[in-house]
Amino acid sequence: MKKIFAAAALSLIAASASAAGNGWYVGADVGSTKFKNEGETITKTGFGALVGYSLSENVAFEATVRRLGSWDVDSVDTSANALQVSVLGILPLGNGFSLYGRLGASRNSLDASYQNVTASVSSTEAVFGLGAAYQINNNFSVRAEYADLGNNKIEAGNFSTKVKINQFNVGLNYAF
Repeated sequence: MKKIFAAAALSLIAASASAAGNGWYVGADVGSTKFKNEGETITKTGFGALVGYSLSENVAFEATVRRLGSWDVDSVDTSANALQVSVLGILPLGNGFSLYGRLGASRNSLDASYQNVTASVSSTEAVFGLGAAYQINNNFSVRAEYADLGNNKIEAGNFSTKVKINQFNVGLNYAF
């Protein structure tokens, strides 16, 4: 985890030394989240909202809140959520297209309720992602991204398991 924050700090320093930034932006996306555990895979539809700051055409920082998915099994209502902070390394390709890589931290939580009993577990993991974006005009851009939210350890008493979480998202951003 310390390496992630060191990389983010180095990116911030490098970006501050470069040209002036491009400013603030917000975005929303929808996607498919896969939860893998002990040979089983569950796929759910999720959505997210983000706020970001572009320091230059090559570096941006983002904070994101996500609903990874929700489901009901045997009267147990379950939802998975994430809060993320990350740095994006951006490679402009020309004609409005760019590729980017994401590196950051994700606080992933799983909440379950049955009748009047509620339980919640969370795990902080590194988040890695690769994506592509297209700048429609000065304000709007669309993007698609694959992200790995890590192996999330879930523990309750003597029970322990790991859940691997991956996402594929498509979204729209608006720059101010």
